[in-house]
Amino acid sequence: MPTNPDRELLKNLFNSFKPDTPLEPGDPRYVEFQEVRGDEDIRTELGGYIINDESNTYQLYSGHRGSGKSTELKRLAKYLEDEGFIVVYFAAATDDAGDLSFQDTQYQDILLSCTRQLLEKLRDVDDKPLREWLKKRWQKLIDLALTEVKLEKLTLDAAIPMFSKITAAVRTEPSKREEIRKLVEADTESLVQALNEFIESARRQGDRAANKIVVIADNLDRIVPTYPEGESSNLEDIFINRSELMRSLRCHMVYTAPISLLYSKSASDLQDIYGKPQILPMVMVQERDSEDLVPDGMKLLREAVRRRVAKVCDRDLVPEVFESDRVLDLLCFSCGGHLRDLMHVARNAVNLAVELPIKEKQVKRAIANFRPAYLAALNEEEWPLLLEVHGAKRKPNDAEGKYRDLLAKRCILEYRFFDEDEEELATWYDVHPLIRGSKLFRERWALHQEKGNEG
Repeated sequence: MPTNPDRELLKNLFNSFKPDTPLEPGDPRYVEFQEVRGDEDIRTELGGYIINDESNTYQLYSGHRGSGKSTELKRLAKYLEDEGFIVVYFAAATDDAGDLSFQDTQYQDILLSCTRQLLEKLRDVDDKPLREWLKKRWQKLIDLALTEVKLEKLTLDAAIPMFSKITAAVRTEPSKREEIRKLVEADTESLVQALNEFIESARRQGDRAANKIVVIADNLDRIVPTYPEGESSNLEDIFINRSELMRSLRCHMVYTAPISLLYSKSASDLQDIYGKPQILPMVMVQERDSEDLVPDGMKLLREAVRRRVAKVCDRDLVPEVFESDRVLDLLCFSCGGHLRDLMHVARNAVNLAVELPIKEKQVKRAIANFRPAYLAALNEEEWPLLLEVHGAKRKPNDAEGKYRDLLAKRCILEYRFFDEDEEELATWYDVHPLIRGSKLFRERWALHQEKGNEG
């Protein structure tokens, strides 16, 4: 059997398009999309407040999952470090690690996660306040089988694994999770006080006395919303009802928040508490008022693909890796400006190829492979809402959250641009191209237009 000369290169390309790994600052694969994302820059929008405000700030950052928030937050962390800040960035949870359970998160869990991360980052700071907090609850920790360390040996090196074990139990052991929450709930004030003393020690230490501390808690937007009957949702409880706690640490805080919460009836309350949240929109690939492509958006998405390819080979993007510009544009448009979807579809197209260049049929098949999941996410009663958004290019405010749910599922996507004629930031919405490209959507859209003409 003849050897495929492209086999190893295809494998390398496949791994270059990994969709779930945020890019570190300075990564050559990073592309600046600011001009096709409403001209907003996280370093200005969030970083400016942190740098300029004499007090501590508490801010929210949101957007569709997979839109590139973690990559942008890592850039913010590097920018602030270069400005002299002490930055504690952490992903509060991932699919297989971290401190939180996506399915069941409460505010106590977030406080414990911040505690562990501050200890990890600031290992050279006197941790006596936090060790004292643990000592007073030692018997309870023993009862929960969370420690075998003898009390007299509770040092900094022992305290860090102790908090790691506590947060691991919160994530993976539901039976212990509730007991730990009760422990923290009863002594929240003392834990916050101990943390703030720890933070003050970090500020005073050595040549960092003039520096401020910034904590960036990423991935909180992945918390699954729950709606107990007759009660606030878990998200409202965390970010609004318990906002005093979320704003209790004496340092700058940046929290990621689910996009569904920012478009809920609580939006004005959130703005009162945290200031104007920044939302990372999609990369514009199509004009709002026509089916024309946005040249700058498409160009930058092509550049994102090119840089992933350049990481593993020096072949020309077209026609050596993709057979034509048409095929590459088809790939880029299919994601609707959603970067993770772009990586997923590109990866699948590479997987389907047996040799280079990648053909149109392989890209079309890759797109078809990812379309069913979006269609399956739609309930029958949501189709009229979907068609309305596509026609009007806007998302009506809705008390019941129906359009908000479509946004959270990425069935509709948010775009922004600065409208120079109106001198305002314009926000608009459309249906994800993976849905729009389906036969089912085309049929329903045609019927919807017929009914509109009859009316």
